[in-house]
This record gives sequence, C-alpha cells and structure tokens, in this order.
Amino acid sequence: MSSVEREPETPRDSVFNVISDGLFLNAVIQGRDITVQLPHRISPALAGPPPCSPSFSGREEELHELTRGLAPGREPIPQLISGLPGAGKTEIALQVAIHAQHDRGWFAGGILFADMQGYDESRYVTAEQTLAGFLRALAIPPEYIPHGLEERSRLFRTTLAAYAKHKRRILLIIDNVSSIDQVQPLLPSDTANAVLITSRDSLDINARRHSLEVLPSAASVNLLRSVLKNTNGVDDIRVEEDLDAAKEIARLCGNLPIALQICGALLADFPGRPLTSMKQALSQAHTRLGHLERGTRTVTAAFDVSYRRLTEDQARLFRLIPINPGADISSRAAAQLAAIEESAADRLLEDLARMHLVEPGETWGRWRLHDLIRLYADNLGGEFRVEDQRDLALGRLLDYYVHGAHAASSHLPPSPTPSRYFRRQSDALGWLEAERSNLVLAVGLAIKAGRYEVSCILANELVTFLQQRRYADDFFAVSYTAAEAANRTGNKLLEEEAANNIQKALTQLESLEDAIKGFITAASVFSEADDLRNEAATLNLVGNAMSLTGRFEEAVTFLTASAELYRESKDPNLEGLALASLGEALSSADKPGEAIDVYSDSLQLLQRAGDFHGMGLVLGNLGLTRQRMNQPIEALQAFKSALAIFQENNSRREEGKVLNNLGVTLQSLGASREAIDCHSRAVAVAREVHDDFLEGSALIDLGTYLRSMSQLEEAADAFADAACAFERAGDDRRKGSALHAEGITFTNLARYREAVDAYARAESAFRAIGDGVGEGMSLSNRGATLRSWKRFSESIEVLTIAVDVLSEAGGRELAAPAILQLGGSLAAAGRNEEAVRVFARAAEEFVRVGDRWEEAKALLARGIALQSVGRFHEAATDLSHTIPIFNEEGDSERAAMARLHLDDILKRSSNPR
Repeated sequence: MSSVEREPETPRDSVFNVISDGLFLNAVIQGRDITVQLPHRISPALAGPPPCSPSFSGREEELHELTRGLAPGREPIPQLISGLPGAGKTEIALQVAIHAQHDRGWFAGGILFADMQGYDESRYVTAEQTLAGFLRALAIPPEYIPHGLEERSRLFRTTLAAYAKHKRRILLIIDNVSSIDQVQPLLPSDTANAVLITSRDSLDINARRHSLEVLPSAASVNLLRSVLKNTNGVDDIRVEEDLDAAKEIARLCGNLPIALQICGALLADFPGRPLTSMKQALSQAHTRLGHLERGTRTVTAAFDVSYRRLTEDQARLFRLIPINPGADISSRAAAQLAAIEESAADRLLEDLARMHLVEPGETWGRWRLHDLIRLYADNLGGEFRVEDQRDLALGRLLDYYVHGAHAASSHLPPSPTPSRYFRRQSDALGWLEAERSNLVLAVGLAIKAGRYEVSCILANELVTFLQQRRYADDFFAVSYTAAEAANRTGNKLLEEEAANNIQKALTQLESLEDAIKGFITAASVFSEADDLRNEAATLNLVGNAMSLTGRFEEAVTFLTASAELYRESKDPNLEGLALASLGEALSSADKPGEAIDVYSDSLQLLQRAGDFHGMGLVLGNLGLTRQRMNQPIEALQAFKSALAIFQENNSRREEGKVLNNLGVTLQSLGASREAIDCHSRAVAVAREVHDDFLEGSALIDLGTYLRSMSQLEEAADAFADAACAFERAGDDRRKGSALHAEGITFTNLARYREAVDAYARAESAFRAIGDGVGEGMSLSNRGATLRSWKRFSESIEVLTIAVDVLSEAGGRELAAPAILQLGGSLAAAGRNEEAVRVFARAAEEFVRVGDRWEEAKALLARGIALQSVGRFHEAATDLSHTIPIFNEEGDSERAAMARLHLDDILKRSSNPR
C-alpha cells in the first residue's frame, strides 16, 4: 500500500480493505484487487426484514417452490414474486426468508431487506440509495462507500462474494420493485448468495417467476379465523360458530389477502359483532370497496398505486372493461369498447396483464378482472363517464354482440344462408360457446341501457343455439328477460315472440332444478341491468322453488336477498310479501322462532301498505308455525284473525285453507265437533271454488280425524272422495295416499274386498309416478289384508313382490316390516319351516338397524313357528329373549303372549309323553 506508513486500527465490526496498486480518491475505491475482512454479523438495525404476519394462511405450494429455489448448491437464479395488488407478495417473501434462515440455517451471513417503494413517486428508492444502506449493513465504513451507482454496485458484489467465500451466504429481499433499474444493480454476481424480488409487474429480468393468485376458499377462511384469534385470543370462535358466513365473506373479498386482513381487523375491533353483519355490509357491490377500509389501510389505496402508473390509453380501456357483463372479455370485444383496432387492444391488455390489473383467461385472447378490481375499475368508469364516452362504448359492445350472434346463428340449421363473418360452422359455434355467458347477460344489459328492442333481437338470435345445444336454463333466462323488455316496448309482435320462446324453454326444463338454474341466471341478468324489482321477484321465485325441493337453508338465502332488494327499492308491500315467503322457509327449516320474528315484520309492512289479503296469508302461515311449535292457543288466534280478514274480503279459497288448518288445531284441543265442522266447511268452500287440491287435502284431514274417533264409515267415505279430488287435480301421489288410507280404514272395518281393491288402486297410482316406496307399502298392506281374508296363497305372492319392490326402492331397512308380514302369511298357511327362515331374516334386518322392539316381534313370531314344528329348545331361546325387550318397551300384551308360549314349552319338557 503506497504512501501509507501504518494501517489505522479498525473497529471490530468494520471492513478492513487492503488495496494494492490503486488509488483512494474522494471516497471512491479504485484498484485491481480488494481484500475484504468480514465483520462478525450484519447489522439488523440497518438491514433486518420486517416481522412476518402471525395470520399467514395457505400458499403451501408457493412456499415450497420458493424455498426450494433458495437451497444451497442450486443455480443462483433470482426468484421474482409478482401478482395482483394485495395478493400478499411481501408476506410470502418474508415467510420464505424466515423459513430458509431460521428453520434451515441456509444464510449464515444474514438477510438484507429493502422496500424500494417502486410504486410511490414521493418515496421512490433508487438502487444507488439502497446500495448505500446495504453496504453500511455489511459494515463498510461510510467513508469507503463510493458515490456512483456502478462503483457502489461493484463494491457490493465484491463484498457479497467475500461473504460467500467464507460460507456466509446472504439472502437479499428486494421488495416492491417497479422497474429493472431499481433491481439490476443489486443482483449478486457470485453463485452462492440468493435473491427474492417482489413486484406488481412481470419484470423483464433473468429470474424465476412466481405469480401469486388469490387464496383458495379454505385458506381464506383460515386467514380470517387466524386474524381474530391472534388479535382477541383463542376464545374468539366467531368463524367456527358461523362457517357459512365466513365463507361468504371470503367470497365477497374475492379471496384477496389484503381484503381478508382488513375484514379480520374490523371484526376484531368489536368482538361482539357477528360475521353476518360483515357479510351484510359487503353484500352490495357498489359499496363493497368502501367497507374494505380500516384507518389508512384500504383495498382501494392498494389498487390506486397501480392505476396511477397507467398511460392514458391503458387507463381508459381499464375503466371500460367492466361494462362487459360477463366474467371475461375477448380482445375483439375490448376493441369495440374502446373503438380501437384489435391489435391495439391486445397490446393494451397485455400491458395491463403484466401489471396484474387484468388476468389472462382460460384461452388466449380472453381476459378477466378480479372481482374487487372490477368494482374498482367500474367506480373509476363512473367518474370518467363523459371523458370515456361510456354510453357510446356500451352501444358499440351491444351492437358487436348482436352482430356476432346473428352471424353465428346463420350457420345453424335451418338457416339457409350462412354469414361470411365466420368461415365455418365450427368457428361460429366456437364463438357462441366462448361468448355464451356474455351474450345471455347482454340481454339484460340492453334493458339497462334502455335499448329494449336490442334486448329482444339478441334473445331471438340466441334461440336456435340455446335450444339446439339444450342450454335449458340459459334459454329460459334469456326468454324470461326478453319478455320484460318486450313488455316495455309495447310491440305486440315482440311480446308474442318472447312468450313463445318461454313456452319452448319450459319444455326443455326437465326438472324443478333446471327451473331454479334458469331463474338464477335470469336474476343475474336483471342484476346486470340494475333492475331491482325484477331481480327481487326472480330471487323470490328461486327461493320458493328451492323450498319445494326441500332445500330450505338455500331458500332462506335467496328469499332474504329478495326482501333486501325490495327494501332498497322502497316497496313495503312487496318487501312484506317477500318476508312472508322467508318466514315460511324459516319455519320449514326448523327455525320457528326466527320465522315468527320475520312474520311480525311482514305484518307491519303489509299493514302500512294496506294489503289486508297479504296480512291474511301471513297470519295463516303464522298459525301453521305456532301449530308446529305445539302452541295451539296461539295458532288458534292467528287462524281466526286470518279467517276474519278473508271472510271480510270474500277471499273464499284462502278462507277454505284457513278453515282446514283451524280444524287441525281444534283437533289438538279436543274440540271434536268444532274440528269436524271446520273441515266440512273447508270441503264445501273448495267445491264452491272448484279447488280440487284443497278439497282433497281437507278430506284427508277430515278422514284421518274421523278414523281416530272410530267413525270408520264416515272416514272411508272421506278418503274415497279425497282420492277422486286428487285424481281430478292430476296429483297421483296424493291420490295414492288417499286410497292407501281408504284401504286401512276398510281393513279396520273387516271389509277386506274393498280394502284389497283400494290398496291395488293405490299401487297403480304410485307406480305411475315411479314411487316405489308408496307402491311397496300398499302391496305390503294388501298382502296383510289378504291374510286376514284367509287368502293365504295370494297374500304370500303379494308380500313377496312387496319385499322386492321395497328393497329396490329403499333398501333392506324399508323392506324389513314386509318380510315380517310375509313370515306371518307363511305361518298362517301352515308353511312353518319357511316361516321360521323368513322370521329369522326379518329379525336380522331389525338388529342391523337397531330396532329392538321390531326385532322382538320377529323373534316372537319365529318362536311360535318353531314351537309349532316341535323345535322347542330353539323356540324357548327366542321367546326368552323377547320378554325383557317387550317389558322395556312397555308392550305388556306381547310380553304376556311370549310368557304364555314359553310356559307351554316348559310344561311339555317337564311332562314328556
């Protein structure tokens, strides 16, 4: 070292530089060789990473892949983590770093972390600034740190290499990078040290790219749970108590970590706040982003950072994309929105995708927005409506879809002249399939734009495609929506076409489930059109249809949404009726307390609206709910109030329904004369208004009560009349039930011929609708009746069929009683050895299902059969087994019978002949 007599003493944790054949000029080190003496450790005060979140969830695959990329001995390629705003890029980098450092000890030299603030102009950090901090962290004395970028980068790489040479690898975390210039000078030149980079952009650097998607639903719920427990302690179990609400919150947050973190923090602030409150707050799309804020942390702010970096053309297209109604958009449709060439749209969309503001779709040339980014872009679109000429853009998009649908449908038979817009039928079908969701929703979008005729035209262009491809739910939704548009035009021809299409669609709906799908799609279309009333009405139809299928919990969800939309549209009458449907679903879902509260709200709204008929309906439903709760006095009051309303308003059909329900309540109160009178009056009203279903229902209730009162002749007549009424109504299931009840009544009267005839007719009714259980039960009862009639061979034949039918329809458990009946008929016919085997089979089935009483009945019958064929020891075993069971079940009569047969066997054994 020239011109240096003595080396100065250096601090323990500083770097000692020995420079040979070089100069020291103004804090810039220049020379061929630099020998670096390492400090004991990196200063964490200067370079330590921020702490990890304790609420990290999911990302197992990404963690594994990123950690593997940092392993010693692997090719030193930087790992670039990119993704949409708020996806948790920094967090996963920190998690990986801690895992690699603390759990595996791969970085003995430590971790260097720098937040480059690449997306904040006021806080932007240059590579030169970061190098100065890193060099100080590596214990380079400030006076030895050069000023120039290249010189700092050279010294930094040399220092890193020195660390690596002494087996002290260092991990660099370069966070929040927006450009290559920010990161390139920081990359090591050695083959040992590792780098993690995070960016919102897909940077054009030599790095292994990892693109973060949103979290899976389960991980989102776990993140929400973790935030609550880490903040409030393990006693915060709101997620466990309402998992459905937690899943819905995660869905409304688009499974985006930043949104979930904010929701968790908001909930943690108030431990008494239910998850349903947060779900409700997020449910309205136009206000959702406003609720995802806590202090200075907001989802909108995270999106703003990326949006501010867009060029004017990029920003305009970004704001226009949400006009498209479907989940994704093609480059061609985007070009129509922006009135630019398709190639220009492609370039802009690719730029937006590199910034992770849009995402590539499942096929190339299609693009989609994350749900929250879509809301954000749509809000911006509203602010720039005039500048972007948003109404014209919507018109161009609708025209594009109409033109495309017309051209594509011309390639489908029976069209004679295919359009040249598509070269082949396969191309036309491919376009229709790819755009199906957009086309269906565009029918409603046209209504929103006030272009009612366009809505009808587009619907008509889609008819052939949807019908031929059997997209029944979409076909129904499009036709249903177009009918509303046609009504608004006043054009009779369009109205007739829409009505005709609805009829065609209904013929393709193979089940109520298909209808539900169609209504749900229609509701989406009306939602896209901002048509609150039609959306509410359609959601109400969905809820009621789901109630018919027994899906009461789902029905509650849709009916609640319907009522909320009616409330938003400020229509107390329709809101009250929607609440009435909701109350009925809650009652059916075994939530009577909630149902009563909803009915109370409904009554207040209907009273305010002056809808007395609606009040009567609600009071009738309230009575039924009270009835189910075994509150007959309260049920009686509700039914009487409803009856008074319907009588005053001359609503005869509803009067009949309430009279019948009132009769059932009076039965439970022991008021037999009044009950029979109410049922009889209900029958008379039903016949007056020609309501066959009501007549049949009232007659069934009347017959059942008369039979319980031992008025069997009158009961049989009531059941016979009920069967006729249900036959007129075309309801084979209830007709079969009425005939079955008639058969039981005739059996009780020992009128076996009429009973057998009634059962046979019931079997036919059930068979016609494929109800194997109903058919099998009627066969079983007919066989038992034939045995009572002493027609044993016919009885055995019928019961054998019954066992087969019930086994196929409901399994062996359902067939076991019929097997027991078959054994009884075999024994009655003197075929006791066969009876013994059949009774044993019946007993086994009852043991399998855990029905001890029926098991004892089968063993009693087998014991008696064994006794009759002289197999006394086996008989005694069976009979002894039954007695304690019958005593436990309180069946003293059968216990005595078993004891009597057992005593007889014991006497025989003690007095042999």
